[in-house]
Amino acid sequence: MSRQTIEEYLETIKTLEEMEGSPVRTSSLARILAVSAASVSEMLQRLSEKGVVRYTPYSGVSLTEKGLQQVLKLTRRHRLWEVFLNRYLGISWEEVYTEACSLEHNTSELVAEKLAQFLGNPAVCPHGSPIPDENLKMPEIQGIPLADLETGKKAKIKRITNEINTELLYHISALGFPPGAEIEVIDKTPFDGTITIKTSDSVRAVSAEVASFINVEPVSQTDI
Repeated sequence: MSRQTIEEYLETIKTLEEMEGSPVRTSSLARILAVSAASVSEMLQRLSEKGVVRYTPYSGVSLTEKGLQQVLKLTRRHRLWEVFLNRYLGISWEEVYTEACSLEHNTSELVAEKLAQFLGNPAVCPHGSPIPDENLKMPEIQGIPLADLETGKKAKIKRITNEINTELLYHISALGFPPGAEIEVIDKTPFDGTITIKTSDSVRAVSAEVASFINVEPVSQTDI
């Protein structure tokens, strides 16, 4: 198995741990990686032997400390490239994830640190996700889920937690909710969780599913 394949598995496990909790179901891995369940099980067994995951058939998989450190190193490189591609090449925040994926696996530690210095050691990527520092320490993630923002309260969009789904990112962008956008919750529907959001120039309804991928930072009236 190639180094890139191993890294892609570890990154996907980390992403699913954040989105769905741990341990991660093998069916979720198979769906995202577009491979068979049998292939996933075989790969997880081999990764377990390398000490980077804890895998129990029919129970799921989680990262070991060794696996987590590998993922944090990749995450740092990936998100630094996202900043570069967005800031200097003008690639939209909705598209940088895919482009950065092809760069992170071929970036040495020297290049990663030079890139960080060149960018001014940014704290977050274009999606608002934190970038591990040079010691692979992950900054504390600020904000609360959009669904937890009370009616009548204002906030700024801090982070889009699902960076993988480009279609979702374009949908959120079309709604007018990119990271940094200022919003106000003006209504919530108890039946299905739909949230009505006001921005500076529009009023939009957001489904509970879409809202689950948006983190916000509440602000006072005078902050906006």
